[in-house]
Amino acid sequence: MIITGGTAMRKISILMAFLITGYILGIWNFLILPRYYIVFGMKGFLISLMPLLIAMFLAYEEAESTKKTRYLIYELFFKVARMPAVIFSLMMFLLIMLGITTYYTSCSIRYLFGLGEAYVPVIAVVTILLAAFLLMLAKGRTLEFISVVSILFVIFALVAALMIRNSALSAVTASQAKTYMNQATSAITSFNQPLTLKGVVYLVISMLMAFGLGAGVYYVIGSFSPEDLDLKKVLGGVLLLQIILSFTAAFTVAYSLGTAYQAYEDAVHNPHISPEQTINLYLKFSNLQAYSTNSTQTPIKAINVFYTIPRVLKGHVKNAGRVIWLLMLSVYLAGLTTIIVLIEMGSQMFSEVMQINRGKSLTAVSIIAMFVVGAMMIKEVQLMFLAVPFSVGALMAAFEAYPLLHSEVSENRRLVAILVLLLALFSAITIYYLFAKGTLSIRIGILLGLVLFVPTLMNGVLLKGRRG
Repeated sequence: MIITGGTAMRKISILMAFLITGYILGIWNFLILPRYYIVFGMKGFLISLMPLLIAMFLAYEEAESTKKTRYLIYELFFKVARMPAVIFSLMMFLLIMLGITTYYTSCSIRYLFGLGEAYVPVIAVVTILLAAFLLMLAKGRTLEFISVVSILFVIFALVAALMIRNSALSAVTASQAKTYMNQATSAITSFNQPLTLKGVVYLVISMLMAFGLGAGVYYVIGSFSPEDLDLKKVLGGVLLLQIILSFTAAFTVAYSLGTAYQAYEDAVHNPHISPEQTINLYLKFSNLQAYSTNSTQTPIKAINVFYTIPRVLKGHVKNAGRVIWLLMLSVYLAGLTTIIVLIEMGSQMFSEVMQINRGKSLTAVSIIAMFVVGAMMIKEVQLMFLAVPFSVGALMAAFEAYPLLHSEVSENRRLVAILVLLLALFSAITIYYLFAKGTLSIRIGILLGLVLFVPTLMNGVLLKGRRG
């Protein structure tokens, strides 16, 4: 069978669409976003559309800028924006995000098999090696792999949510458990949930993080995307999937809340269960309840709560094993696609800036990611790294958008300027909230995030060096 040039180009365009989808639809759709669809209901959903549209617009403009000019990302920041130093800030942010994503992706396998925390670094190393190995293959095969994985994790997530719902409806019999479950499920579609300023700010920041702004990925994607790739349609499809998965995850949490209280209720009346086990079950329920009702709780504190679900389901609902497998594999596959894209994009930026070959840049990025994961085994360091994207992520996205302020790159400079100011404002408010109420580790993380911008002070030196 002969594949025509047009057919081959359409295939590449479809695979590129899945590449972008696999990058955007990641672990944040499971770990962070569901809570806001519960605590704020439909008001939260409508508010979430604002950062989603902002992120879609900036992602489109960034990808189109390199697609149109055919500059590599470093060339764009040097020749057009005259800010080559920003690329170093984007690279450091990308590496931190890669480490965080790998850590929490690995946690899904840990809870799937009921392993101890000490296994997380091992799983992380295997995951990074798997991603690097796939990237060493032909690019076409890597894109095909991401396409298959993206489809699988969406299917797994939807099926798991349906199974959790059916299991909860049959397992939850206590009146109080039903009340908690019904309150959570009805809240998702309610317009009566109260809003809080702090919660809305956290929602906006979380949505921007879910789209992966601030790491320079869209510039890199645009530099090698096909001419006939319609990014508007791709991002529109991603927006739809983002909404579907976030609602799916929200209902997963809501039904698990009822199961969690039912498990505690059963333990209270079971003489064979020790008081320690009973208290542990109540704590799991309490964490899920806080996740589902407290909008002012920082995303940093809430990020681990989703992993309570497999521990709540195990032994308390029918077919718990199958449900846990589908749910945790969904999280793992969602994270894996993001990891592959981050390693590839980080490698390309590393190769451009450091003038090294692909093999060395892939190795460097992978090793740094492993180091970050290993450091995150220390709880204080884990909080420190998490504070970076949640505090300065929007500010990094504003710096990332800087080239779009130039007429050679974008025709929407005024709109971009307004969005840059909004991103900086939201970042400033988030930094204030986190610094005011955060622990010492979180405050150090905020300072670390601000340190990422230090290379921009050396911009003049880099410009002179390149001219020389």
